[in-house]
Amino acid sequence: AVAHRLTAKYNMDMLVWNHISARHRSGCLITPGRKMWGSIVPEDMVFSSSNVTADIIHEAIYSARPDVKAVIHLHTPAATAVSCLEEGFQPITQDSAYFYGKVATYEWDGVSDDASEKPGIANAVKSVAGCNTLLMYNHGFACFGSSVKEAWVLAYYFERCCETQLRVMQCGGKLRRPKKMVMEKAAEASYLPEFAPGAQEWEALCGEISFD
Repeated sequence: AVAHRLTAKYNMDMLVWNHISARHRSGCLITPGRKMWGSIVPEDMVFSSSNVTADIIHEAIYSARPDVKAVIHLHTPAATAVSCLEEGFQPITQDSAYFYGKVATYEWDGVSDDASEKPGIANAVKSVAGCNTLLMYNHGFACFGSSVKEAWVLAYYFERCCETQLRVMQCGGKLRRPKKMVMEKAAEASYLPEFAPGAQEWEALCGEISFD
């Protein structure tokens, strides 16, 4: 519920749509699908969303990655715009080191309301070892990790990186790409305990949310 409210607070929500889930027992708790994110409380979380798309996408990711404990799927403006580009996401900044070599892609196949899509989504996730993000072309994206805090913070930074990518494209200047060796080193360092997504930010973020 904290992650839902943070998503609304940072203008990353889309009315009642999109979804966050966390593994729980033999299944997962997920966004209810019929409530504005800024008003969601813990008791609202359900085992099956009223939005069939949510169940299909999340179940596919969990089946592909037993190590994943939480998934967030969003249609934020910048990331959705990048999902419409032929070249897709480009890691060109320090912040994008989290995603260097960790973004899988999936071809849009219409509204994800058909269970037959699960294998395709799962295979896309499996195609990039250790990926933390699935860019769904012409659709949106999903970030996932070992906890809700990791998945949410990754989603925040992914949207921010996509926004930067679009601004660079808009300026018309010649793009200066980081060297491969530099990005590899930064990507490795970004998952050190003190820099891992959510390690420093989550407590402060939680302090911004109240259920009173």
